[in-house]
Amino acid sequence: MASNATQYNNLTPAKPLDKKTLNRMVWRSLNLQASFNYERMQAAGWLYCILPGLMKIHGDNEEDLKTSMQHNLEFFNTHPFLVTFVMGIVLSLEQQKADINMIRSVRVAAMGPRSLSVVSVMLFSGSRLFR
Repeated sequence: MASNATQYNNLTPAKPLDKKTLNRMVWRSLNLQASFNYERMQAAGWLYCILPGLMKIHGDNEEDLKTSMQHNLEFFNTHPFLVTFVMGIVLSLEQQKADINMIRSVRVAAMGPRSLSVVSVMLFSGSRLFR
């Protein structure tokens, strides 16, 4: 399912996302784990969350939107409390039409072993840090 594309066809940076689109993505982020599965974890929920932003960013080029949707549907797993932070970083890179491999790397780094995911689990799940 992974796309072989390394950059988008239209490299012109997109306009900043409006408040209405940002609000839609925040409300959608509450459903991040609604379609959780063991193959891709939160990938479908992740794509559902950021889809309004991707449609605004790549709305003029259907092929770029398709490519973006494909690479954002790859494995994704992070703590639900901080997913909006990761959404902001990834959509900022999408808005700048950054290299697709860089966008993938940033998304993977956000869920790595020494990342936001681990820090948020320690902070919000009552780990031994507070005992």
